[in-house]
Amino acid sequence: MFDDYSLPEGGVVADVGGADGAMICQFLAGEPDRRGIVFDRPEVVPAARKVLAEHGLADRVDVAGGDFFESVPEADVYVLSYILHDWDDGSCLRILRTVKAAAARGARIVLVESVIPPGDGPHPAKFVDLTMLAMLTGRERTAEEYEALLDAAGFTLDRIVATPTPFSFIEATLR
Repeated sequence: MFDDYSLPEGGVVADVGGADGAMICQFLAGEPDRRGIVFDRPEVVPAARKVLAEHGLADRVDVAGGDFFESVPEADVYVLSYILHDWDDGSCLRILRTVKAAAARGARIVLVESVIPPGDGPHPAKFVDLTMLAMLTGRERTAEEYEALLDAAGFTLDRIVATPTPFSFIEATLR
């Protein structure tokens, strides 16, 4: 999934909803000048310390517990991997606005999400969307829906980088 993809520039990368830190380990591998933060619920983040140590990143990646509806750490780049699809638009806006409140103008956000392609053809995101509709309040979104959501929160969509997997990297900049 990370083949040929690099995060936007920025010295501090916060993985919001980062669970055990596996995602930030992949993003920061080979980038020794960057620091990181794994941010998730207080009961979740202790597992990240072990994963970070196993990957030799414990000295440059901090671990912080909290609630992304309330606050997130200050960073230059924010990664939210498979987070927004869990929530309705109103909740997504709350999360994005929390990031906006912590970030400086020009900060970048990278959403790692499935993007529903146009047309009626089959796509894994469409099947996940049905599951989300039946079981949770979240949903999968089209590129246009992500752009509108980001815009409403104060971000400008920069690009969407498709991968060979069902996931894409959706990059935006805080206005």
